[in-house]
Amino acid sequence: MNKYESVDYADILASVNKPSRYINHEINAYLNKPTSDKINFCFAFPDVYEIGISHLGLKILYTIINNANDATADRVYAPWPDFSEVLQKSGRPLFSVEHKLPLKNFDVIGFTLQSELTFTNVLFILDLSGISLLSTERTSEDPIIISGGPAISNPEPMADFFDAILIGDGEEAILEIKDAMQKTKNKTRFEKLSALSEIEGLFVPQIHSSKESNTEAKRINIRKFSDFDNMEYTHLNQLIPWQQATHNRYVAEIMRGCSRGCRFCHAGMFYRPVRERSPEKMLPQIIEEVKKYGWEEVALSSLSSSDYTCIKPLIFSLYNSLKQSEVNLSLPSLRVDSLDEDLIKMMNSLNQRNLTIAPEAGSQRLRDIINKNLSEEEILKGIEIAVENGWNVVKLYFMIGLPFEEQQDIEAILDLINKIIQISRKKLQINITLSPFVPKPFTPFQWAAMLDAETILERVRYIKQSLKRYRFIKVSYHEIESSLLEAIISRGDHQVGELILKAYKNGARFDGWNEYFNFEVWKKSAEQINLDLSTYTAELSVNSHLPWDYVNLRISKQFLLSEWEKAKSASTTPDCRISECTNCGVCNSELKNVFASTTLTADISESSAKETADYFPGFFYRVFYSKMGNMQFVSYLDLMRMIYRIVRASELPIIYSQGFNPHPRITFGPPLSIGIQGEKEYFDVEISKYYTSEKIESIFSKILPCHIPM
Repeated sequence: MNKYESVDYADILASVNKPSRYINHEINAYLNKPTSDKINFCFAFPDVYEIGISHLGLKILYTIINNANDATADRVYAPWPDFSEVLQKSGRPLFSVEHKLPLKNFDVIGFTLQSELTFTNVLFILDLSGISLLSTERTSEDPIIISGGPAISNPEPMADFFDAILIGDGEEAILEIKDAMQKTKNKTRFEKLSALSEIEGLFVPQIHSSKESNTEAKRINIRKFSDFDNMEYTHLNQLIPWQQATHNRYVAEIMRGCSRGCRFCHAGMFYRPVRERSPEKMLPQIIEEVKKYGWEEVALSSLSSSDYTCIKPLIFSLYNSLKQSEVNLSLPSLRVDSLDEDLIKMMNSLNQRNLTIAPEAGSQRLRDIINKNLSEEEILKGIEIAVENGWNVVKLYFMIGLPFEEQQDIEAILDLINKIIQISRKKLQINITLSPFVPKPFTPFQWAAMLDAETILERVRYIKQSLKRYRFIKVSYHEIESSLLEAIISRGDHQVGELILKAYKNGARFDGWNEYFNFEVWKKSAEQINLDLSTYTAELSVNSHLPWDYVNLRISKQFLLSEWEKAKSASTTPDCRISECTNCGVCNSELKNVFASTTLTADISESSAKETADYFPGFFYRVFYSKMGNMQFVSYLDLMRMIYRIVRASELPIIYSQGFNPHPRITFGPPLSIGIQGEKEYFDVEISKYYTSEKIESIFSKILPCHIPM
């Protein structure tokens, strides 16, 4: 069989749920054909397609490799259990999205790991691909299996399954991996691994294991990407799927890193220092993407968007440029203490009526312990703003089981909520999310114990019961046992790797999904290998050897210890962005905080204000298209969403609907069921200006994807 021959799979699509997950045809896919003279990557996201296609990091690496002359990149996502069952019954291997090639036939498979609860899905993907789960059992015919991402900053639990593990940023490292693979293309597997072990930030277990007894010799330094402002290392022309993505929006990463110093936050430590992008460089790229591909929403992504130095000039410039296109701006990490009149004005103009606040703790004492640096006054001020502006919903996030938490801190949550109720005069829908605290490596709380499940549940129930009488309050909480598993894996050692393998063989997969997660499987697996799970949730001695001590995140252990001691006395550490250096150890002569500057103005242009003229009928045009081949497996709703986007990208004077969520005035023809093809499907679109039918046909023939031609 030809190594680059596609797997025939068309006959199984009609028998699975959401077959559009597997058909490809995404707009902006590179479709670079793998060949023997190139290094062929397949980037894997170990969760379902809708989540994986939303992930920014994978798209960045996918773009970088496909722009290299001597490499190609395809993708794969964890198939839903119904599809995997059909694959196994038919004897077919798991294949890549674009070229339908068996994963076993790629040179490199690179996993992006964002959550410990996806680790069994890594084994699931390898198993379905016919690749040995243990790296030591792979041959020269197998691809090199690499991983990266914040969830594997402690490599020990997954060290037996990966050939190499990247600690840190991947933009430059992925090209060095490609070069090392190209130089050793015709050499032995051991020679390939040896070459990879020379790359900064790359942990190669089979090579580094010989240094096990010497932590310093084995030491792996985290990889930091200092050229963050270079727009060549971004995901130009973002992938657009037919299947509805979890986050259906264009994403622009405006900043990497956070200087706030929350003591529970792994991401805040892992991504230090702060690196900001120039708004002058981002602005034209965002505007082009929106106009060219009809995005309805733009998300400015970072760990704390409101900390971005040029946040107001950037969002107001975007607002002024895109408002007439009915584009929404999303600030996923906007802090309540950053709200001012300008931001409030913009949020009102965008019809944003929700406010999200993450106090994490109810009492100021506990917020000081975790170094949240958010006062009750600032929280209540945010509520006042919401009420004054007629906003509808406030979302509150709290952690349960934080270090040194007492019953009075639980009572403080209720006291805070009661104050919010008084200020809001019961006019707000209050949605409260309670999450168990999970101790994570490389944080000041890495030595802390995780509260037992029974006590966490008791405190959650107490809060729910105390607020039960309020119909406008909704309290939800995360699965406690899945948080326990997250703690066990994140602070795990080599033996936890045995647990992961045993649990997978006992049926564990999709552990991040309530309908599949079963903690009894994990407890049974632990018993089978004589592993005491409580060891990994107990408090750790500050003098003990930690499984991840050989990984250097550039944050000194002395700094983490000092922060742990300050937590005990409820002492806070200021943000190094606005105060003096905290001596965490990350910055040096080559790597330091980089803040952006701009000449953009920070105001909303009156000339760009949305027109609110009365609706007048326009000109109607009927556009015909075909829905053949694999497009028959795209649902009616997904097709509607894509056509909305196509019409928005046409730059025709589209008439929009009125109301809270405007969209192009389009009437669709009768819907086709999934699995039914159609040659003369149509939609009617309303336009404010007259065009000849020939002109309309010319415009849409150019912008309609080739998969649904006119």
